[in-house]
Amino acid sequence: MEGTNAPNAKATFDYALHCAVTANWKDLTLGSSITAMQVEYRTGSARSLEYLKLWCSTLRGHWQLVCEYWTQPAGTHQQGVTFNKTYSSAGLVRMLDVIMRHQQAFPHLSPDLLDGLVQIAAPSAKETTAANNHMTEALERITSRNSGGTITAAMRSAAGHPALEN
Repeated sequence: MEGTNAPNAKATFDYALHCAVTANWKDLTLGSSITAMQVEYRTGSARSLEYLKLWCSTLRGHWQLVCEYWTQPAGTHQQGVTFNKTYSSAGLVRMLDVIMRHQQAFPHLSPDLLDGLVQIAAPSAKETTAANNHMTEALERITSRNSGGTITAAMRSAAGHPALEN
């Protein structure tokens, strides 16, 4: 696809969401038999995200809400991430905050669609490592265009980057 305006599939908004969930799979599935997750999202007329919802499945066809991320507060929800029941992941919260604040750095695969769905199967250790590396690289790319370092340190911490672990 060289010479086209098509976004690199590994640099898209969908892939960033896929990697954020994959990188934090262990936190999200702690002790459960979750076999798949999916992120559904809606963008507004200005192509910026209105909300996303993360769902998990332990049985084919049955989905439970893990968390929601809303960009604007309203009477029925607050702004930011809200987890349901026993689910939590500080790393996912940090990664979603960065992705949401820098949506323009992650092109959408189709500019014509308002709704998106990203499906994620239980990752292998190799896929988890690749997702952590992708998120670290994405943050370094974003912060190189902005002020230096603070977001990168937060993302590296969220991704368990070895440079911060002593």
